[in-house]
Amino acid sequence: MKCLIDKSVAYSLRKGKKAEVIRRYIRMKYRINMDLGTIKERIKQMTNNQLELT
Repeated sequence: MKCLIDKSVAYSLRKGKKAEVIRRYIRMKYRINMDLGTIKERIKQMTNNQLELT
């Protein structure tokens, strides 16, 4: 399930969506209620990992 959420977050970020919109999408699509701070933390971790890989 973690991989699905990460893929959804990454796809939405590429489209330029805000964290609130990503949260609503995950709640509607996967029926998972996530805290906004958790989503922002995932975004931060994903961007840090991308910077380390390049």
